[in-house]
Amino acid sequence: MTTVVDFHVHVFPDNLEQLMKKVPLGPLSGIVSAERLQDVRRQARALIKPVMGSLHHVQTHLRYLPTIARKNLDELSGVVPLPGLFVESTLPDLKEAMAGAGIHYALVIAHPPFMPNEFVLELASENSELIPVVNIPKGTSKPGQLLKKYASRGAKALKIHAASDGEGADSPRYRSLIRSATDLGLPVILHTGCLHAHLLYRDPRQGSAELFTKWYESYPQTQFVLAHMNFHEPNLALDLCEEFENVWVDTSWQPAEVIGEAVRRVGAERVLFGTDWPFVGNNMAVGRQRVQECIDIGLLNEDQAKLILGENAVKLLGLSVDAD
Repeated sequence: MTTVVDFHVHVFPDNLEQLMKKVPLGPLSGIVSAERLQDVRRQARALIKPVMGSLHHVQTHLRYLPTIARKNLDELSGVVPLPGLFVESTLPDLKEAMAGAGIHYALVIAHPPFMPNEFVLELASENSELIPVVNIPKGTSKPGQLLKKYASRGAKALKIHAASDGEGADSPRYRSLIRSATDLGLPVILHTGCLHAHLLYRDPRQGSAELFTKWYESYPQTQFVLAHMNFHEPNLALDLCEEFENVWVDTSWQPAEVIGEAVRRVGAERVLFGTDWPFVGNNMAVGRQRVQECIDIGLLNEDQAKLILGENAVKLLGLSVDAD
């Protein structure tokens, strides 16, 4: 059986369920329960699924629009996914999505303060199918030492999100973190792509993959994963993969033809399956369908698909896995 690893997911704390535990519900406890809440979420997901499916289809075509039109739609895309997070974003939702898409393991990426590192590490300690990735926020004292502490608790990778931080690639903090990640043998996952959604990002321009070129040069032993394959401009990400052997890409937000082009240009060995679940909903199923589409139209063979779906991730992270 092929081990399938989603290299890019997020999980939000279930604040509503926590509130229900704290507030006495009395006779309503049998009606308003965690089980009932999950059932309502499931029904809501079924209702919005056609809309989300359309959004996934439209998203892959936005890159072909004139720049000014694309920027305006990017801003809208910062708002559209938010309602869906109310019905698909928590741990039970993730497990249901993984089971439905046939995914065995998922890298859960922290994003403080919304998804704290402690929360992600605790989830992973209690759920063997989850692999924690930490993100050290701005203002952290001695960030490199904190990363080492998190690695001792099971963190398997570091996430850097310069667009969200509003911080440039010349940041001493980032350099400190990368040095620590290199010493620990941790891959560094970079948010890449200039998505003009100022509701989500302090400085969207800082996500452009080419801005980190000095990092790829200066830390050749560090493996850098360009999350989202630079979004609207995947060819720039693939240029970097061709230039630097320590640069990888994940497949999140990319259509089948781009995944196939990535394999043609850099080989299947540095392409990782990722979905960015739960944003826009149904990501895992859509991601699996796109890899299958690559096989169906001859862009990938079965062996290449196995590498992308999980074998590369297992090797990169040094995982001991059992998909049976």
